[in-house]
Amino acid sequence: MLSGDVIEPVRLFPLRYPWAYAHLQQAKRNSWFPEEAPLHDDVRDWQERLGPEEKHAVEMLLGFFNPMESLVTTNIVMAVYPRLTAPEVRLYLARQAWEEANHVMAFEYVIKTLPVDRERVFNLHRDHPAIAAKEAFQRRLTEALLQAGDPADSVGERQRFLFNLVGYFVVLEGIFFYSGFALALAFRRRNLLRGLCSLVDWVLRDESLHLSFGIHLVLELLGEHPEVMTAGFSRRVKSLILEAVELEENYNRAVLPRPVLGLSAGELNGYVRYIADRRLEELGLGAHFKAENPLKWLAAEVDLPELVNFFEARNINYEVGIPRT
Repeated sequence: MLSGDVIEPVRLFPLRYPWAYAHLQQAKRNSWFPEEAPLHDDVRDWQERLGPEEKHAVEMLLGFFNPMESLVTTNIVMAVYPRLTAPEVRLYLARQAWEEANHVMAFEYVIKTLPVDRERVFNLHRDHPAIAAKEAFQRRLTEALLQAGDPADSVGERQRFLFNLVGYFVVLEGIFFYSGFALALAFRRRNLLRGLCSLVDWVLRDESLHLSFGIHLVLELLGEHPEVMTAGFSRRVKSLILEAVELEENYNRAVLPRPVLGLSAGELNGYVRYIADRRLEELGLGAHFKAENPLKWLAAEVDLPELVNFFEARNINYEVGIPRT
């Protein structure tokens, strides 16, 4: 699957990686467009029902998601796609890049519709230390891969590539984004910002598939190149995830200096530790925090049946809703 040859004609069948094609087929059924979610009631909520602390939480959420979705697109196009040559894998990545661009447009749609200071909200990714730290975390993963000079088939280069995949698919999309989804869906529990929460539902559906694809991809590459997963590299991967947890906990404390909507930073950070354990287990590294899920209400808040398992305590294989080929 890994190759330095970036120009290769597409011969899709017979499939080498049926799981990748199955993810592509599911992604096609996930198509949506931001303007399908009306936001006029959200504007009324903002003007009449939200207090300063709730507005602060929403602005921080938008200030994080908008630029980070763009970073994912850039990383796919510049760092990931050129290094993978299996046609079914590339087709899914092309689809994912489109979805990430659609997410950017979705959050731009919210920012330009709600009566917020658009420039200030957009610039939070540079101006607020907690958001800037998470962005720097992601950027260094892309830059390390783009600046590397080792041969494509070297152990060091493959480790850098897998490090990038873990940092984006597992950390950004499987921890950072899930923490943000939990915060957003807390508003729907109080019948607030239902248009924004509809968009979050759709983004969550996409990101759950991205997470599933990423875990499949990482495990497939480790199976093809077992020499990569040395004891030292395993420790680095675990350290990367634990660093991400610390960054997310700092961010959540900045988002929720005091509880809002019945949700505290402590509860949200407990959820972050719970999903971090899940991600570590999915990579075969074992749970670190041994955390319980403090936000079990999320299962009831997510309207998409195929996603409910992502919020349950039991582990699954991320094949829910994905047809087998």
